[in-house]
Amino acid sequence: MDARTRSRRLYSSLFHSFSLKLLFLATILLTVPVILYWQFQREKQEQFSFARNAASRKGLEIAEMLGPHFASFRNEAPQALREALAAVAIDNTSVKVLMRPPGGAADDFVYIASEPSLPAQYLRQESLDLVRSGVFKRLAPSCDRPADLDLPFVNSEGRHEILTSITPIHLDGNCWVVVTSQNPATLARVPLDPPFWENPAMRTAGAIYFLSAALVIWLFAHMWMNVARFRKAARRIRMRGAGAVSFYELNTIPELTRVAEDFDSLVNALTASQTFIAQAAEENAHAFKTPLAVIAQSLEPLKRSLATSDAAGQRSLQVIERSVVKLDSLVSASRDMGRAAAEVVYPERRRLDLSAFAKRLLRDYDTVLGAQGKRLVVTIAEGISAYANEDLLEVIIENLLENAASFTPPGGAVDFRLEKIEHIARIRVADRGPGVDAAMLPRIFDRYVSLRSQSAGSKGPVSAAGQHDGLGLWIVRRNVEGLGGAVTGRNREGGGFEIIVDLKG
Repeated sequence: MDARTRSRRLYSSLFHSFSLKLLFLATILLTVPVILYWQFQREKQEQFSFARNAASRKGLEIAEMLGPHFASFRNEAPQALREALAAVAIDNTSVKVLMRPPGGAADDFVYIASEPSLPAQYLRQESLDLVRSGVFKRLAPSCDRPADLDLPFVNSEGRHEILTSITPIHLDGNCWVVVTSQNPATLARVPLDPPFWENPAMRTAGAIYFLSAALVIWLFAHMWMNVARFRKAARRIRMRGAGAVSFYELNTIPELTRVAEDFDSLVNALTASQTFIAQAAEENAHAFKTPLAVIAQSLEPLKRSLATSDAAGQRSLQVIERSVVKLDSLVSASRDMGRAAAEVVYPERRRLDLSAFAKRLLRDYDTVLGAQGKRLVVTIAEGISAYANEDLLEVIIENLLENAASFTPPGGAVDFRLEKIEHIARIRVADRGPGVDAAMLPRIFDRYVSLRSQSAGSKGPVSAAGQHDGLGLWIVRRNVEGLGGAVTGRNREGGGFEIIVDLKG
């Protein structure tokens, strides 16, 4: 697979990934509140800045309107300043006038008047509170610098106010100060002092958002769990080790009911096809072997009646006999192919203890090789298991051992090793034979491919036991792939050949 194909597949998997879409949606759900918080905070600051500037300009205007009264304060009646304050204190704005005499300390201010009118004790306490807040220090020492404020302040009655401006006027050595303040609720349409999430409308919007987010998360969680159940059901059906399983009965998603029914139909069709293939293989083999047996039996009278001096007749009988044996071998091979095809269509699998199974299977095989003057070297790790089928696995191991033994010279050894590589159960069967030509490696698991040559000049009767039809490794590959595994072959360093079977643990 080239780099372009891998990139295209990676892009396709990412584009269609359910998990990636879920992660993207979760990111949006988590990001939206942060963005909204930032937007509302910025809007709040802009709104407050606008209101504060307006209040500051209003304070300057009020101070300018009261300036003439400060200049003539000693000569006019006290009632004139109070009437002037009542005229300028509009829109719920509180106005207080303080004065610091010449030579006074930076915060040595006294109340002169206020609108609305307040008791003297209240004003004295508020004066002390303002001194402690440090606002008067902003005017020292020249009493000529206006101060724009957004200072939250709790007055002597315990009510919240926001000091919006302090405007100084320097006349005849006296420092006159006009302080404007407002209730936070009246400074803007939306309360500015409390956090925005305390607003009822924002609480309602937040509740709707979090309810929607919870609904979406629940929806995806439900879908995810059902997809996992879908996969679990499909695995149980594929393994067939847990007995008869109906995907329709395991499904809990109404929208997948028709899919479940179709899947069950597919499983039933696979099972029926498996049975049909196996039966057809047996029936065809029986149909061919019957006339072959008749031909073989009919050759015996001809062999007895034919004179030994008739060389041409004897050769013809040998050719017929060899052809019958060959046909019988081909029929048996065809039956084995049919069985192999049927077994891998829909094999039953369960978790199998490979270590115990291999020990039991190889218990007497060393004796068989010993009769041929060969040895079996077995290395089996303990506790290795995999999802497999005993019948298919037995055929795999037997074919691998027979294949390796056929290439092992007398006095040589066949190596069998069972080990675990991460989550893979690995079977290795190796010999010290001639190995395989590099050009033939890609074809060793193909059907009817054999590296053994049958002697064309052999004489005498021929039995089927000596035939090699190139089906052993092909059956191995079919069975391994039917179990969901993989099989490979390679030449060994120092000579010989090794076949590796990997099964999922």
